[in-house]
Amino acid sequence: MKDGTIRKREVIHYKMLYRSTGKAKKGSCMFIRDKLHKKAQNFLYMGIKLPKKNAMVVEINAYAPLVSSAIVDRIKINPKNILILKDIDKSFITNVVSIETDEQKHCYAKHIENYKLKNTLFDGQALIDSSIFPDWGHGYILLRHHFCKMAAFCSNIQKFFKDYFGDNYYSATVKDMFGNEHYVKDIEVITTDNAMKWIKFDKSYDYWCERVYENNCMFGIVKTAHGSKLGEVQKMSYQMVNSLDESIMSNVVAESVAYVERLKRDDEFFLEYLKKNSNFSNDYDVLVALCEQNGDFTRSEYFRERKKAIIKAYVLNMKTGKIIQNAENLVIVGSPYAMLLYGATGNEDIVDYDDTFEIEKGTIQCYTERFDNGDYLAFFRSPFNSKNNLTYLHNVYHENMKKYFNFGKYIIAVNMIGTDFQDRNNGSDQDSDSGYATNQADIVEHARKCYIKYPTIVNNIPKDSNKYDNTMNDYAKIDNNLAGSQRDIGESSNIAQIAQTYACNFEDQKYIDYVCILSVLAQAAIDSAKRRFDIDIADEIRRIKND
Repeated sequence: MKDGTIRKREVIHYKMLYRSTGKAKKGSCMFIRDKLHKKAQNFLYMGIKLPKKNAMVVEINAYAPLVSSAIVDRIKINPKNILILKDIDKSFITNVVSIETDEQKHCYAKHIENYKLKNTLFDGQALIDSSIFPDWGHGYILLRHHFCKMAAFCSNIQKFFKDYFGDNYYSATVKDMFGNEHYVKDIEVITTDNAMKWIKFDKSYDYWCERVYENNCMFGIVKTAHGSKLGEVQKMSYQMVNSLDESIMSNVVAESVAYVERLKRDDEFFLEYLKKNSNFSNDYDVLVALCEQNGDFTRSEYFRERKKAIIKAYVLNMKTGKIIQNAENLVIVGSPYAMLLYGATGNEDIVDYDDTFEIEKGTIQCYTERFDNGDYLAFFRSPFNSKNNLTYLHNVYHENMKKYFNFGKYIIAVNMIGTDFQDRNNGSDQDSDSGYATNQADIVEHARKCYIKYPTIVNNIPKDSNKYDNTMNDYAKIDNNLAGSQRDIGESSNIAQIAQTYACNFEDQKYIDYVCILSVLAQAAIDSAKRRFDIDIADEIRRIKND
């Protein structure tokens, strides 16, 4: 200092607080000043204390950060008005490809007939009453709070209860899974134990409610549904395209070819494309502004050259598999009317009286306003890796779906009772999972054939039996595994496509089996943030890649 005094240096230490909710896909570690660490961790952990030995370190890493998620808005919900029920499993008998491990912990595919699969009917979903649902929600909002994660779908819960209970509506009650009675007139949300992660840590219902009250009952809205930037069309991925049949490709690409031709000849259409795809790193806004200032700018050499270059880039992107169809990415909700019935009674058996869907041979019934009543659909859920993951759906309208649900065009309700939907779609659940749905005739017919010919893949890889201690060394081990999972997700999917190409050209069964194994490995890598499997995923990918 100029006056001769010496400023004391302050050394600040940082400690790892949590891993972000991106988890295996793109999660990163967050650090905080050590003086604030204890208080912040107590908030994130909801006061949960882990033992030093054999601690649920993997699980707490996955669920504690939920309350730290970036949000777009908040919604106030009294936790006592949330009806929490025990989820229900329903089985289905079908032929499967079971992925298992041998003595060396290497994966192999086992083909089994008449295997019992199960769907967890309401896994991660909730129904939220339309009276508190935000107008801009487009049918669903993903909600998070302390150890709570649920995709809440807009429903007329109270209208249903009034119709169901009639004159007894104001006095009718239903018990939750903990034995607490709720007046049905007060219920704003219906969900299940799968959305409430605090149950895994032996915390009581009242304990969780008190933590929510401390935050003024404000739940964070993480995201909602939205439509395609391209309007009524949506792009496929190369994995989807690679699972189609070569003989139908001329019809499959017809929409994309027509789109490119229109971009070339229709300046107004081209300008609309620029508006929808402008961002900070391109000049699309500038081109649009110049054209709006002077319509003759479209005749200039500069505009023509830029238009040519932009369309060329679009075509190159299209050649990587980004082919457009009359399609949409739809958020999945499972048997919602069955969930309403369950919410009214608390009786598991009543879900079998859901008449909005039927068990239909050779297909799975669904309901979406995006497509017409009676349409058959092809459905691809990410990570999509093989023909065994392709699902054939039948869109069926029912008056009760329209009467009691406000889903709009970005939601798809799927029959989970007596179907193999979850395993067919590579471990799908309903906590905001979505899938690509199209009614393009050739793709739909291909999906029908695949649903019959290619058995559903089942993940029967044993869970990791290792125990972890509540130490930074064990945290580091888990975190290193998660870091590796980011690479494993992409690599397993990419190699699955190579294996699928081999399967189309060679008759060796091992290539078909490899596709199934890699499909499961991709899902295992994604799930590694909340559960570990007793295999070395990276090593299995290398082994198959080398072959």
